[in-house]
Amino acid sequence: MIKIKVNEIVEILNAECIGNWDLNIYINGVSIDSRKTERNNLFIPIKGATVNGHSYINDVINNGAVATLWNKGEPNPPKDIAVILVEDTVKGLQDLATAYRNKLNAKIVGITGSNGKTSTKDITAGILSQKFKTGKTLGNYNSEIGVPYTLLSLDEDVEIAVIEMGMERKGEIDFLTKIVQPDIGIITSVGPVHIDNFNSVYDIAKAKLEIVNGIKDNGLFIYFGDDELIQKTVEETQMNKSIRKETFGTKISNTLYLKEFNEDVDGITFKISDEECEELHIEMLGKHQSLNALAAILAAKECGMNYNEIKEGLLRIEKTGLRNEVIKIKQCTILNDCYKSNPVSIKAALDIFELFQSNRKIVILGDMLGYREMSHDVHYNVGKDLSLYNIDELITIGQEAKFIAKGANDNANIKLIKQFDTKEEATEYLKKYLNENCSMLIKGSRFLKLEYIVNKLKEI
Repeated sequence: MIKIKVNEIVEILNAECIGNWDLNIYINGVSIDSRKTERNNLFIPIKGATVNGHSYINDVINNGAVATLWNKGEPNPPKDIAVILVEDTVKGLQDLATAYRNKLNAKIVGITGSNGKTSTKDITAGILSQKFKTGKTLGNYNSEIGVPYTLLSLDEDVEIAVIEMGMERKGEIDFLTKIVQPDIGIITSVGPVHIDNFNSVYDIAKAKLEIVNGIKDNGLFIYFGDDELIQKTVEETQMNKSIRKETFGTKISNTLYLKEFNEDVDGITFKISDEECEELHIEMLGKHQSLNALAAILAAKECGMNYNEIKEGLLRIEKTGLRNEVIKIKQCTILNDCYKSNPVSIKAALDIFELFQSNRKIVILGDMLGYREMSHDVHYNVGKDLSLYNIDELITIGQEAKFIAKGANDNANIKLIKQFDTKEEATEYLKKYLNENCSMLIKGSRFLKLEYIVNKLKEI
């Protein structure tokens, strides 16, 4: 984590510190959550739509913070710690992170994509940790607040960091990549995620390609070469000529491609096009994870790792929660994949769910957000495509998901289809299956927080 004197922060932010405090005092680490503030932290209060971090300053002081940023427009700055006055605490967070990034000697891998960026982050960090002191984005800290917070949380002696960058609108990746300044940039995929903020998937692809704006001179850009739209957008994008490009996928035209793939409930085993590499194994599920691993392998090779190190590193992956978690509750096996939901990720989850063997297979799907006037058709088509899978029962949650039920009812041979307005109602219904030999797939958009179902079922 960042260790810096208060007067250095004041200088970096061109700010003013009020109160009679020793400006040579060190802060150890940064906090943006009053509940997680630790002794000698710098607290950076964030003013959001419903919560104002400035309101929790007394809790922060009690937890041992020694300094805080403070919006000039906020009343009643505290008198018990050093107060660094700024116009905007979020900008202060970002500026401080940029200065810290410039100080770090670490090599950084920046990752974005419509699907797969978190898993690719976890796989990449797992491999790299076999040889280097490695940091990575924790949880879903991939936004204009989360990315700078992640950077400030890195140890000063970290050798490599893997930073995930999320996007909802044009310009966000451009902004984040210029803070991160990656040595290696990765695009995992492009799809109609957050399409309500764009005119087309092509515009999403262009926004994702903004990652190249921050890649350092002589850096490496890695992308999914099977996707013609990504390839077209790469060809149209002006980028630093010193940036090298490598691709991954299933086609032999890629720098690294998938040759063989096998899967069971214990994980995936695959072979790649590089003849120096033997068979690889990951304790993750889904063919898409082998493709994510290809991107991670290219990054690891760029960092000087050999295949023996890579093979061992693939066994050290620390997976982010709520993504393809296999949970056993009494007689029921649950595939908990409720972090987010879109047609591509639903198909990937269903492909994995096909591996599960039980007397009853239940799929629970919630609303997908961000499709505007296309929403009904998108949901209907998801339901239609359920005809390709072995499913005994479909449960939908939410108003838009009713169109999944309609698509399934019109096209799929599913014995029982139930529709619920809320996750609470669905949970009550599902309780009866825990003592049966059954399996469940749970998936829905983040706002639904469908992990509620798993957590409640665990309590029974």
